[in-house]
Amino acid sequence: MNKGNYKKGEIEIIKEVKEFENEYATLYNDDVIFPSGNHGKYLRFIWNAPYGVMIFAKDIAGRLLLVKNFRHENRCWSWEIPKGFGEIELTPLECGKKELFEETGCIGSNWKLYKTIVENQSKTYLFNVEVEGQVSAINQESKEAIADVRFFEAGELQELLLSNEVTDPMTMFFISQNLPSDV
Repeated sequence: MNKGNYKKGEIEIIKEVKEFENEYATLYNDDVIFPSGNHGKYLRFIWNAPYGVMIFAKDIAGRLLLVKNFRHENRCWSWEIPKGFGEIELTPLECGKKELFEETGCIGSNWKLYKTIVENQSKTYLFNVEVEGQVSAINQESKEAIADVRFFEAGELQELLLSNEVTDPMTMFFISQNLPSDV
């Protein structure tokens, strides 16, 4: 891990101070030196999963597939892309296929790695995939809170993006990338 160097304008970690850890995440309240030379504390959050996956799913007609999920941290329902924590025994692609099926009931084809993002010392793999068939949240894991799964037409995207029904930044990005060109 890069502990930083305050003399280079970075926030330097003097001592890692673990405040909380469970199977999902670790929270640190590190002793640091700020670029000004002042000493202080700084919170740092790390996911404990080996990686994450996010799925940009569309059907052959170009409709976007989203799930209506209740996120504990936001305390609200939101339309978002299928996503989940990685599992040690699965490759990111295998995990993406598992998450897509669990959250939407769909099996995708033409899987393509869109991008790998590194944030908080953890990798997240973003996949583009084509889906077909009926959608269903019936296969969701016991720790999921998915109320609905549906396809959104191009004409619905701008209104959805501007509504309070989407709070996830990656979902907003996916929607904005698929807005009709005349919007």
